[in-house]
Amino acid sequence: MRFAVNYSPEAQRLAEKSLIDFDLFKCPDFDDQLIQTAEKSRPAYVHFDLNAGEDKLGSSDWNKVERLAEQTNTPYINLHLVAHSKDFPSISSGSLNKQDTKKILNLVTKDIGLAVDRFGAERIILENVVYRDLNSDMLLAIVTPELISDIVYETKCGLLLDIAHAQMTCHYSGADVYDYLSRFPMDRLKELHITGIQKKDGKYRDSMPMTEEDWKLAEWTMKNIKQGLWAEPWAASFEYGGVGPIFEWRTNAKVIEEQVPRLYDVVKK
Repeated sequence: MRFAVNYSPEAQRLAEKSLIDFDLFKCPDFDDQLIQTAEKSRPAYVHFDLNAGEDKLGSSDWNKVERLAEQTNTPYINLHLVAHSKDFPSISSGSLNKQDTKKILNLVTKDIGLAVDRFGAERIILENVVYRDLNSDMLLAIVTPELISDIVYETKCGLLLDIAHAQMTCHYSGADVYDYLSRFPMDRLKELHITGIQKKDGKYRDSMPMTEEDWKLAEWTMKNIKQGLWAEPWAASFEYGGVGPIFEWRTNAKVIEEQVPRLYDVVKK
């Protein structure tokens, strides 16, 4: 299992000073130059901004996706599993009605089929997103382990598990995160994302510094993998830090210097 870190100039400087160690950078798909810069210090892989469930994947620039994947030896093409209220106006936010979940399943798998036709099911991985509450735009059904399992097994794709997304979903829904994650299709686990969550301006945010609650969940996750209870992913990525206005306010070199070595030990030892 490889250990990756979100690309940021701060992480790159620390790596070049040998103050942190990891295997590769995780990079966004919107900036070729950023990827080239990252690769001066570490190999890089690409995380794609692609959603399954919006009926928009048909207009994706698949040539660019394929080019970036080939240039960086990125083994999987990731898709986020989404179901926005605006795309399903007849479905209420918290509905788990079988007819409603079937509608969501049909659109999501239709989208995934476009990626599968291009790359093959073995190269597609599907990521869980966040459900906040009845007022949010994301439908509850799409984050249930049962529907995620149905989608993964029906499409024969892999799972990209984001445990911070799971944590936030459980904080809002009142579910126990350990029970929630135990119901995911972990035999299909291909990639893992780890980061802290904290409240800011009244709502939970991810890509934050790890708290002891976050460390406990990460250690439990890795224990399940190392004991063979869950499949071993090709990479576990620390999603703290980044570039641009979305990430710069929550990117601190001191946090990276302190937390990357600790997570390296959790993942690699």
